[in-house]
Amino acid sequence: MKKKRILLALVFFCAALTVSAVAPTITIVAPSSTSGEDEWYMGMTLHIRWTHSTFYTNASQTCRILCGGNIISPPVPVISKDFSWTVGKKHDGTYLAPGSYMITLENVNYSDLNGPIILIPTYAAPKITTTFPVNGTSLTIGSSYTIRWTHSSYFDHYPQDLIVVCGPAGYIGTVPATSDQFLWQVGKLDDATSIAPGNYKINYECSDYFSYDGPSISLVSLMSPKFHLLKSKIWIDKIPDCPMCFTLNPAQIKFDGEGPLIFDVELLRNGVLLAKLGRFGERRAAPGPVKIVLEQEPRSGMIRRMQPKYELRFLSTKGEVLHKEAIELEIAK
Repeated sequence: MKKKRILLALVFFCAALTVSAVAPTITIVAPSSTSGEDEWYMGMTLHIRWTHSTFYTNASQTCRILCGGNIISPPVPVISKDFSWTVGKKHDGTYLAPGSYMITLENVNYSDLNGPIILIPTYAAPKITTTFPVNGTSLTIGSSYTIRWTHSSYFDHYPQDLIVVCGPAGYIGTVPATSDQFLWQVGKLDDATSIAPGNYKINYECSDYFSYDGPSISLVSLMSPKFHLLKSKIWIDKIPDCPMCFTLNPAQIKFDGEGPLIFDVELLRNGVLLAKLGRFGERRAAPGPVKIVLEQEPRSGMIRRMQPKYELRFLSTKGEVLHKEAIELEIAK
């Protein structure tokens, strides 16, 4: 009877050992490719993730992660289930050559010899970098600007169109990514609808479902379409003892409409610059009197047709011509 009890106890003890002994298994779940079709570009961040059996219970149980037999991690706790890897970088700081590699994971209790396969291509990750405009640039509605960018070698390997976006307003155009530029009539979407003045962001989208953030910009309307001079006759004053010399007071220049925010005014004679009259704009005092030298005195009657043609030219602070308007010069009496 005593022997039976001893044997029975041994049976239960062995059964308990069999039930509690769990195999040390680790299974990589990401990346998941086994054929090498997954491309991971040099320098990108790849999260290598795994599951494990209950054999692993504490942070002292660590593993090493390898890529093609090259160690790419320090000792990592198995229970962390995740390692963030800079693709291509080995643990010693050197880099793998482009190619196809198997990811494996091992420790003193376990070795996984059949992990996922990744491809590190020779070309760089898809990337678009805007060179113009830069953050904070103000663009004048109605003017034309060339948006410029640089592209990574990915787009040389996989040519595709790039959709240029003025977010959140909408698409402004589609061009090949490798063109590195897009000429935009500021304020227009690709369906010819208009964008109101305000703050926007240049972004890009492409057919591979990648998107790229660009600079934040402002669209400004420097000139109202209703802008016009209230009077076309400008008075000038003779300067004593200086033949054909006159003084023009820019304070006479009055306009209607919303007008520019800040602008420069020039006086042209037969299309050629005669004098810069100064800078005007919001909450800005009119410039002081300007000396001009004429070829002949303004006259009336039939002779007027033989006289030079004068006009005022309005320019943005960047030198863009916003408006021109013909004027007459009259000598003050």
